Amino acid sequence: MTVARLLELDIGGKAPPLPVYFPSISSVKTALQPQDYLQVLSSLVGLNGQYLVSAFDLAALTQSADAAKLLQASRDAGAVTLMDSGNYESFWKDAKQQWLQPEFHKMLGAFPCDLAFGFDEQQPPADFAEHVALLAGRWSDDQAAAGACQVVPIIHAQASDLPGLCSAVANQTGVSMLAVAERRLGNGVIDRARAVVAIRNELDKLGRYVALHLLGTGNPISIALYSAMGADSFDGLEWCQTVVDHETALLYHLSQADFFTRQTAWSEAGLSFQARTLAHNLEFYASWMQRLRAAIANGTVVDFCRLNFPAHVFRHCAAAFDWRMS
Repeated sequence: MTVARLLELDIGGKAPPLPVYFPSISSVKTALQPQDYLQVLSSLVGLNGQYLVSAFDLAALTQSADAAKLLQASRDAGAVTLMDSGNYESFWKDAKQQWLQPEFHKMLGAFPCDLAFGFDEQQPPADFAEHVALLAGRWSDDQAAAGACQVVPIIHAQASDLPGLCSAVANQTGVSMLAVAERRLGNGVIDRARAVVAIRNELDKLGRYVALHLLGTGNPISIALYSAMGADSFDGLEWCQTVVDHETALLYHLSQADFFTRQTAWSEAGLSFQARTLAHNLEFYASWMQRLRAAIANGTVVDFCRLNFPAHVFRHCAAAFDWRMS
């Protein structure tokens, strides 16, 4: 069954265009503190209209009125805010025993957002029916705690099981979006892209469009490839862990940002090294996603990839997916 692809996501009065990239804020494997990133993103809503923030990190900021004000100010300015469950941070900070679903629910109440990922289960039951029931029950509890904030279930499973699970969960819960981790889709990017196609095909059999979010996908080339395969939404830390070359869409070590300062005007803005590099990256992602959306809407996404991927990367993709230019 062919289902028309959504070009925007309806979120209680806001309609972020699809595909969409959410720059992630995290206290893990990043140079600055979450509140510093929140400050940057809140001040650049006009450049980047959405971001992801961890519930675990917000819990550490509950005594900070500034964090709540920054979050609310960016929402009032039109930004779409996405709250992550916090399980990523609790794992790396050895706090999984303390970070439980009720703690997550407290953050849903204390820091209102537009979207939230559900409290995910990293080691779900092997039985299909039990897994679906667990996901549906978790989602129901999270949605009750979230109020007007839309909760997006996260599904963890082997790549071969994901299409059926995604379809079953979407059918049982009625959600308009669900999420899977990119790392669960396969070892290499080609297998992962094929897994996205398989999930999209199963979701489309429902007869309505269900948007697919990929967790941990922030590489521009991967975003474009997975978008071509049917994914709609992405988040990642690359925007604050690396620097992007605007000319090639390739990522480099953050310290090498000096090599690319002339690509934008941010180097002349009197900002710190970190702030101007983040703004440099956000400007790239804003342009990249806008052009990618236009290509998808016009049916020319293969041409977009041909024009923007390194030649050897495009040749590999074209051979793997039998791409033909329009």
